[in-house]
Amino acid sequence: MDMLAEPFYKSPESHNHPQENHKKIWAVAGGKGGTGKSIIASSIAVQLATRGKKVVLIDADLGSGNIHTYLGVSPGVINLANFLKNRTSCLSDTLVSTQYENLYLISDTNEVLGLANISSRMKGEMIRQIHSLDFEYIIIDLGAGTSYTNLDFFLISDHGLLVGIPDPASLENIYRFIRSCLNRKLMYRFHGSPYQSLIEKSAYPKESDGVNSIYDLVEKVYQLNPSAAEKMVDEILQFKPRLIMNQVRSQSDIQVGESVRDVTKKYLGLNLNYIGYVTYDDHVKLSAKKCAPIFQKYPNSGAAVCIRNIVNKFLGV
Repeated sequence: MDMLAEPFYKSPESHNHPQENHKKIWAVAGGKGGTGKSIIASSIAVQLATRGKKVVLIDADLGSGNIHTYLGVSPGVINLANFLKNRTSCLSDTLVSTQYENLYLISDTNEVLGLANISSRMKGEMIRQIHSLDFEYIIIDLGAGTSYTNLDFFLISDHGLLVGIPDPASLENIYRFIRSCLNRKLMYRFHGSPYQSLIEKSAYPKESDGVNSIYDLVEKVYQLNPSAAEKMVDEILQFKPRLIMNQVRSQSDIQVGESVRDVTKKYLGLNLNYIGYVTYDDHVKLSAKKCAPIFQKYPNSGAAVCIRNIVNKFLGV
């Protein structure tokens, strides 16, 4: 049973401790498989490392992790499975060096049956230890779907990145992931309050008894307590996921990202930041087959240039 009351999610102001100001956590999600999420996550990590940033890439696609393959790295003897199965008490023990001086990896090697079904206690411990890792950038590559584990890892990040492709199923799953994250966030914030049941109903619009949208939810809370409704609006506005469209082939594919942004704003009241796109590029598959980052084999390819531009935006370059 998932223990919602445990402090997995932290509001933005809780990240602002002086000793942690240098640290950024980026979680990369895809909603569904096949969007190229892991390649994007590993490419971003490589880009940051080559710019002198101290980076750790965590493969949190529990039970199905393969991000070490894209970096050409052999998993260490001690890996994430050892931590999740209590064979080591420190997440930092599972760090593996890569060919890049500033980039380390915490990998999942799929060796343990049921690894994806970690306990609430272990999830909380892993999140606490992620926050304690001594790196400038912590990149978390998440699994597909809207499991509580994926949602909670996404919510602890400073920058939540969603990777989609111009495909109806992918777009639907991105929207579903955002909606589920928002509901999870509100459940944490208002857990144990008189409005918890309304938030629970909003997660299932077809069975919601009049709470069919985020706007209906806020309106009903406002009728009960205007001050609580204002706090709810603040929580909604603080949630600002980022969107990257991958495997883009045309201008219309690029505009799909703008449509997702507009739909999210219309139905969820969120400011989804469409930060860029990555063109469809056969060099991506070629580099993956060679078990090497695209920047190593094809640094001037279209996809490499796009990813480099996205990182530039994040760093304000």
